[in-house]
Amino acid sequence: METKKILLVDDEPDVVLFLQTALEDNGYTVATATSALDGLEEIHREKPSLVCLDVLMPEESGISLFQKLRTDPELENIPILIYSGLSLSRDLDKIDFLKLEDGTALREPEGFLEKPVDIDDFLSLVKSVLQ
Repeated sequence: METKKILLVDDEPDVVLFLQTALEDNGYTVATATSALDGLEEIHREKPSLVCLDVLMPEESGISLFQKLRTDPELENIPILIYSGLSLSRDLDKIDFLKLEDGTALREPEGFLEKPVDIDDFLSLVKSVLQ
């Protein structure tokens, strides 16, 4: 069986280590990036099976990276899990990140988790997205 490669994009080293360890302990290959810009370069280089993406990062947000991935014909089909300290119901729906300025509607991420990430929920979501 081919090992699935997962890219974690998060600027918080503790979160990256926590999620990376859990994923590797469950048989996944993990690459990491600490910014949206590094994440985009890593995605082009590695073509991961899944991107796990934090929303709040310095310089460029995870939302911006999400939108770049969803509008790039080469990358648009890579599944994306978003996790954030922002609440989906309270905060992210105000951003309306699924609609671009020109009105283009984007496909939703394959999953969303609030921080602090429950590791069992995270691993279950990863597994279901990759099946």
